[in-house]
Amino acid sequence: MIKNGDLEQDDNLFWHQAFFSDQRPQQPIQPVKHGVTTQHPEKISDASELWLKQLFEGRHIEQNSVDKMWIYKSGVLVDEIPLQHFVRETIIGRHPDANLQLEAPGMAMFHAVILNREGKFYIESLDSNNGILIKNKKLKLNKPVQLHNGVQIDIPGYRLEFSIANTPGCIDDAALEADELDTIPDFFYKEPPPPVPSPLLINMIENPGQLKIWNEGITNLKVVDIIEETHDCKTFRLSGEEPLLFYYKPGQFITFILKIANQEVNRSYSMSSSPSRPHLLEVTVKRMPGGLVSNWFCEHVKVGDVLTVKGPAGKFTCFNYPANKILFIGAGSGITPILSMSRWIADTAANVDVKLLASFKSPANIIFRKEFEMLSARNRSFDIGITVTSGSHGTDFWTGLTGRINDHMLNMFVPDIHERDIFLCGPKPFADNIKKLLRDMAYDRSRFHTESFSSGRSVQESGDIAKSLQLKGALHKITFTRSGKTVDTDENTTLLELAEAHGIEIDYSCRSGTCGECEVKCKGKVNVSPFCEIDAKTRNAGFIYACSSTALSDLELDI
Repeated sequence: MIKNGDLEQDDNLFWHQAFFSDQRPQQPIQPVKHGVTTQHPEKISDASELWLKQLFEGRHIEQNSVDKMWIYKSGVLVDEIPLQHFVRETIIGRHPDANLQLEAPGMAMFHAVILNREGKFYIESLDSNNGILIKNKKLKLNKPVQLHNGVQIDIPGYRLEFSIANTPGCIDDAALEADELDTIPDFFYKEPPPPVPSPLLINMIENPGQLKIWNEGITNLKVVDIIEETHDCKTFRLSGEEPLLFYYKPGQFITFILKIANQEVNRSYSMSSSPSRPHLLEVTVKRMPGGLVSNWFCEHVKVGDVLTVKGPAGKFTCFNYPANKILFIGAGSGITPILSMSRWIADTAANVDVKLLASFKSPANIIFRKEFEMLSARNRSFDIGITVTSGSHGTDFWTGLTGRINDHMLNMFVPDIHERDIFLCGPKPFADNIKKLLRDMAYDRSRFHTESFSSGRSVQESGDIAKSLQLKGALHKITFTRSGKTVDTDENTTLLELAEAHGIEIDYSCRSGTCGECEVKCKGKVNVSPFCEIDAKTRNAGFIYACSSTALSDLELDI
């Protein structure tokens, strides 16, 4: 700290000469840019250019011994000035004639001055209203303070920080002539809070063992992003309300428990994401004509919404049928579980030779088109073929396969089809056609795996369950052994519907004979829907899928 008398005698005349006479110092002034103007020749306009210049010049602030002043705005370095460029009196303020012109609310026309006295530097406040702050204290007028290495000076909108060798270690608080402030005005520089990094990234690196894992049951997930895949199809990205890892098998699905028009509606959607990327779940929803849930999803769900899901479930996964050579066949939104499995194989560099044949109505309807291109370009084990059934129109340009998948297309694209496991997913007419083609080719059905995307992949509203059953025709006695109930049923009511009508809980998801969630032990004779995908091994062990089975005799169900 120095006294006024320690400065040269004519110092007090400087302000009159500088501001109120024709004798004011003449310094070359650069035009204002990004709120900062200086007279030194190496003016850097913003922090990114500053760091870029330092990078290519090989300079680093920490390693440069030149005395400097750094200027920060909102936590970003916007300029650095070597103190050797400072003149005898360097004026800071908003006035165009200030040596260092800074624009900010609360900044005076002539706000402060930095004095250069034989290699020692001092700062003095010129503004009685807002002034300058040192250690959150307001410096009094005409009380210059010597600057030292590391000192930080706060002025409206900016922070000045100094690197000066051979200076006192710190300012003596007792000798500092400054006023305590009850509150710091908002326009003063404030150290910005550290950016909030992704909790997932922090925990993944520092505390991976503390992350919660979701691999079953009901949970709430937040919509963090929505991607427009096509004009009628969206991908919804979901994360946990708290940091969460998702464990499931690629190709499986989850069931959304929704409230639509005051009715509880459950709907299952395959995950297009892969467990190799465990911090997010993705489901891809395509609008369906008259579709209650698909249209509601695409029209009403927005980023930030919280949705309740149950799962994961489903046996349509390459995990259950490992093979060295795979053929994926998909159409429309049936491509979503296939993409999930493809992502897993690519992400884990699995030693699997993959052929993927997908069918879409037109080039504009191709879901995940860019990702297909990337998979093919960046993974030598992937060979992807796409066919469109109605050609290209308007601005569409298509030189790939056209027409519906037929035997010629299969033989051309997959000449070794009999060496591959096949995973098929798509609308029922499409799937039926592929099954017929494979039968005609005498393909080994034991290597064929499918999932239905029929309209049956939905769950009834809870209000329907409470309605009384209208039984017709032959009746049979059904005993629920664990629940201790014996009830009547006919040969048309599914066993899942029967259980629900009598308040007996059975797990379910798809209600179409696909997922196997409603698998129960059964004694007696049942009729199994032709669309039920229960395998012979499970059936021979005495199990049925309750959603796809009706009674043909008296039964005992182990529930």
